[in-house]
Amino acid sequence: MKNYALKWIVKRITASILIPLTFWFIYISISLSKMEYDETVIFFRSYFNSFLFYVMMISMLIHSRLGLQTILEDYVTSKKTLKISKLIIDYLTYSLMFLITVFVIKLIN
Repeated sequence: MKNYALKWIVKRITASILIPLTFWFIYISISLSKMEYDETVIFFRSYFNSFLFYVMMISMLIHSRLGLQTILEDYVTSKKTLKISKLIIDYLTYSLMFLITVFVIKLIN
């Protein structure tokens, strides 16, 4: 993604999504620590809770990917190292997105 204005807008959107979801996740994590296994499974089988968790994880991955790419573009001078690093970040991001999608779908069913 070469369009820096678009990157900036996407980072702001994902940050705006992550702010309330982070507070939700902290509250839920405290609640989950007191729950038994069965209650935790029931919690995540709820479509609403699974959806919020899924949105939070995908937003976090997109936000961190863009942030890491910005850091690399600013501080890495070698073109080859920059290209390889970006490929690794992209591969990890998309792999984790796929795994999170599979796990959330599997958990709901």
